[in-house]
Amino acid sequence: MSTYAPAPFSPTALPTWIRRAHSEILAPRRRAIENHPFIRAMETGQAEVRDAERFFSGLTWHLLEFGKHVGHHMKKRPPEVAAFLAGRSEDEDGDTEILGRIVRAFGGPIELIQTRPWDYKPHAVWIRHDALLRSAIYSTDLEWQIGTAALNVGIESLVPTMIEPLYRACVKNYGVTSHDAKWLESRSGEEERQHGENGYAVLAEFVGSSDTLLQSKCLFFIDALSASMAYGLLESGMKNH
Repeated sequence: MSTYAPAPFSPTALPTWIRRAHSEILAPRRRAIENHPFIRAMETGQAEVRDAERFFSGLTWHLLEFGKHVGHHMKKRPPEVAAFLAGRSEDEDGDTEILGRIVRAFGGPIELIQTRPWDYKPHAVWIRHDALLRSAIYSTDLEWQIGTAALNVGIESLVPTMIEPLYRACVKNYGVTSHDAKWLESRSGEEERQHGENGYAVLAEFVGSSDTLLQSKCLFFIDALSASMAYGLLESGMKNH
């Protein structure tokens, strides 16, 4: 295995199976997020405060143990992966203390979520998403590459597409201060894009070209988690959902 940091991201340099995931799974999911009614409603200022609060509260609940999930996944990975990613940013914490500011700004029950999370009832899409991610990372019968496929590619490669318009909308249309929107801003830039690119690079390097079974498992979880991102989570911000 290589021990140098991956080159700048280029989909055309990826193995065929990952290029297909990028073009046939992730690209359509990205367009679905951009055109989702909740995103559009936030961008035009037509989303109700209660609906935005429900989305951000669910997001915070889901990310409470994100650091534990990432830590467990990193322990499952062989040491060569850390060497391979040397010099690149990796998201190791959900930063829910900062994210909590946006929940509070929209009048959400942040104290309940942070102190008694199992008493909070998030929208069902967050429960399913959380369980699916946990299964990919913690299941002892799944290879560590599955966690990378689910977390880095299925989720993190889509985070900027989801969060950037919400960040702009919160500040522009809902009067959220830059202080309260800090978490959204931090997940909207180039550093966050690296997290998704890391997943592509790691799978290209550590999944064998002839290991079609492992490739299929990775594709299954990329599809499942990206579908949850594009068609599930944003539903929690829809009125009457």
